[in-house]
Amino acid sequence: MARISLVKHFVLGFALSSIVCGVAQAQTFSNTGTLTVGKGAPASLDPTASATAWSTATSVTLPWDASDQRAASEPTTAYIQTDGKFIYVRFDAKQRETLLAQQHTNNVGDGTDDEVWIDLWPTGNNGFYYQFAATSNGTHFQYSSENSIYQPNWDSFGAVHDGGFTVTMKIPIEVMRGVGSGGWKAQLARVIRSTGEYQVWSYDKGETNQGVDNVRFAGLLNGVIPASARPKPRVGLYTLGEVGSAYSGLTTSRMGADISIPITSTASFYSTLHPDFSNVEVDQQTIAPTAFQRFFNEVRPFFTQGNQFYNNFDCNACPGISELYTPAIPTPRAGYAFEGKQGPFSLAAFDAVGVGRSDSAQVFGAITNNHLLRLNVQRVAADCNLTVNNGCQNGQPTVHDDNVLSQIEYYDGKHIDAYIDYGTDSGSNVLVGNRAQRYEASTYLFNNTFGFALAARKLGQYYNPADGLIQHPDIAGYAAYTAKIWLFGEHSPLNSLGISGFVDRYHDHTGALDQTDNNILIDVLTKSRIDAQVSLGSSYLLQNFGCTGAACIFTPISQNGVGVTWHSGTVNSPGNFPNHGSSSTPTTITYNTGRFGPGKLDSWTRSTTMRVGDRASLLLEVDDTRQYLDNGGVNIQWLERLGYNLATGPNSSLTVGVRRIIGTPPLVFAAAPVNCTTIYVAPPPGAVTAPCTGAWNLSFAYHRQSLHDELYFAYGDASLLSTTHSFILKMIHYFGAPKGT
Repeated sequence: MARISLVKHFVLGFALSSIVCGVAQAQTFSNTGTLTVGKGAPASLDPTASATAWSTATSVTLPWDASDQRAASEPTTAYIQTDGKFIYVRFDAKQRETLLAQQHTNNVGDGTDDEVWIDLWPTGNNGFYYQFAATSNGTHFQYSSENSIYQPNWDSFGAVHDGGFTVTMKIPIEVMRGVGSGGWKAQLARVIRSTGEYQVWSYDKGETNQGVDNVRFAGLLNGVIPASARPKPRVGLYTLGEVGSAYSGLTTSRMGADISIPITSTASFYSTLHPDFSNVEVDQQTIAPTAFQRFFNEVRPFFTQGNQFYNNFDCNACPGISELYTPAIPTPRAGYAFEGKQGPFSLAAFDAVGVGRSDSAQVFGAITNNHLLRLNVQRVAADCNLTVNNGCQNGQPTVHDDNVLSQIEYYDGKHIDAYIDYGTDSGSNVLVGNRAQRYEASTYLFNNTFGFALAARKLGQYYNPADGLIQHPDIAGYAAYTAKIWLFGEHSPLNSLGISGFVDRYHDHTGALDQTDNNILIDVLTKSRIDAQVSLGSSYLLQNFGCTGAACIFTPISQNGVGVTWHSGTVNSPGNFPNHGSSSTPTTITYNTGRFGPGKLDSWTRSTTMRVGDRASLLLEVDDTRQYLDNGGVNIQWLERLGYNLATGPNSSLTVGVRRIIGTPPLVFAAAPVNCTTIYVAPPPGAVTAPCTGAWNLSFAYHRQSLHDELYFAYGDASLLSTTHSFILKMIHYFGAPKGT
């Protein structure tokens, strides 16, 4: 059945891709910006030097504010030229607002400071996408649709002057892939964080700020030398030494490699041998109340390398659905993968081979030349035969699962986003074949200050992929979301006022009401970046896993309250309301209360990040939940966190973290088992509650990256609930192409 299903999906996919290509021929693509790049190198990259040093460059202005759909409020001039090996860019920006420039380590803390950037598509509309961004002090960030850990070596410099700042960039052409013809697509952009203004060079007056980095609205660069037609292979060879206590069994030394071999100019085979994931530095632990399994971000390089190709499915007014959730896959002994683009088509695949199991995925995508219509087909399979280490999944000794999902989507970047989905699941966990499908259709209408989304969806009772995370299967119904933002003038103390609403109704396969949510959020942001929020509403969930009769409890899981953030970001879009960007020094206090399972639940979050000198920051957080049970008991849980980060240089950083979680989390259902990390939606009836005693975590990490090398020195693992008592020294040397290219 799995093979037949897969064939059906791919036949549908190729048929739709033919329609996609036909639509591409029938419609025209328009852009508003065209320039011929100046030749040669600038006389100086010093940002304090006069613009006359760029006399051979081509200059353009950034005239349009995509956020407010009007002319830019402050002037920005960009210069661009090339000598055939590098692309040189200079931005001269005037700014009357206080400059935000608090980050000092490259690739750390993007989204908090004022920035300028250039977007590049060397092969036009359907090639890989690259972005090179820098703040006013020269701290830089870069991104690529080729690889989520894209970190080539390039130069940026920044200087602040009276009334604004200047940034210069030197970008190697060889770190970008594709066979160009001299006509690249490009965008030049700037963001002023305190006002939320997004300035662009090439624009369509109908585009929203969600389309700033969309190739549909990018301009054309003539005269650029083609990007590397024959990219270099890359081998990252690591050596690692780990020292633990005599009883931990962690003392070891080992070697491994990450390998990337180009097949064409836009496709590569990559592999990991004896992978090591010891450089995990992200603390994602939380005690925020939830009735569902939590999502955690993937941090392992083999899975992050190609993740831009996977889960590339839109989902409006969406519950937690991810057909591929790689944190659920154990660390493999070896991994093999392919990723690439060819014209309007993209293709990726991986196979993670572990002890007694194999986890694999494949994805095919097609997009029209004007990027209005897109198709994606994804397959995820898990095969496991393991009788030790608690089995394969939920203690089972054998698991086979095969999931296929297709989506076709229309998105114009201006006013409408619409899609339809069809998915199937099969294997050892699917007991009834006609209850293992996903059907979904949705439309989202929007502009910069208003959005409305309506979705109808059905997820079968057994649509629950082994390598996915479906927070709540067995639902059928609808969800709707709307948001409206009012922006205030320059002389008002308010920046914006936003109101959003969300409602859903879902039933299970028996017709019983399964989940309901009714929520309203009011958000006020001042010019001084104080953000206040009030939430109102109710939520209910049916305990529908393995329950019968009176054991099926339709229980409230409501939390409403107030919150205030000092040093907040700015309101940008109703598409992810409230979308305030971010700040490097926020202070937040929130209080929520409501009926939650078998009692009343009060929850507090208190956190602050403060600057310590010019290059360091200190995070303090204290959260607690208190559930007053109907039977007279009280469940109390605390999270206490202290973090210190020091930017020791533009390519190095030091992080120290201390965290403690103590107490018992709130119950969702009266008979639910609980522990310190997970609250289950679907416990077996009659399970015994087990209180938590607490857990400590202390972690320390130093990271330094140079031209061809990386160095990690760490104690513990910030991602774990409690400390792993070991010291780790890890060195990586890259042969050939830079990291992530």
